[in-house]
Amino acid sequence: MNKFAEQLDAVTEPEITTDGFAIESLADAVEAQSRIAKLRGKQAEIDSLVDARIEALQKDIDRLKDWGEEAKKEFIEKEQFYTHRLEFYLREQIAAGSKKKSIKLPYGAIKMVKQQPEFKRNDRQLLHYAKEKGLVKVKETADWTAIKKQGSIVGNFLVDENGEVIPGVEVHEREDKFTVEVEL
Repeated sequence: MNKFAEQLDAVTEPEITTDGFAIESLADAVEAQSRIAKLRGKQAEIDSLVDARIEALQKDIDRLKDWGEEAKKEFIEKEQFYTHRLEFYLREQIAAGSKKKSIKLPYGAIKMVKQQPEFKRNDRQLLHYAKEKGLVKVKETADWTAIKKQGSIVGNFLVDENGEVIPGVEVHEREDKFTVEVEL
């Protein structure tokens, strides 16, 4: 068994039994909350062990990735060398009067592909122009926070200060959610 498994077994050994446990008094409630605190502490220990192991594994992963990148550099440089030579060859063919902008080869093709132009924009000047020409998009959304703050719940509806039902809103009451607060 490895060290990590031993550490995990030490933390996860069942120490608390639930057999026949019932809460019938304040003392039982205190005992239940005490057990929850202990169980959450065990969960935190497990998280800590797992995080430590993940950190060690991540270092190995990073080391492997770095090694892989370094090992590929030679091949990337050679690939770039041949890619540039092929591009130069195709450009020479086109310059010499070839109407074809691609050449099929046994391992694929080399091509010149028309690209869309790159646009460098000054957004402030562009917005000014767009406003003058009526070419501005405006996205309107309801201010839900303000609507909810001003509204009141009446049955299954949200009603404004004038008693008018706010359309597009249905109210569905939910049960209270039980939580246990534990101080570790």
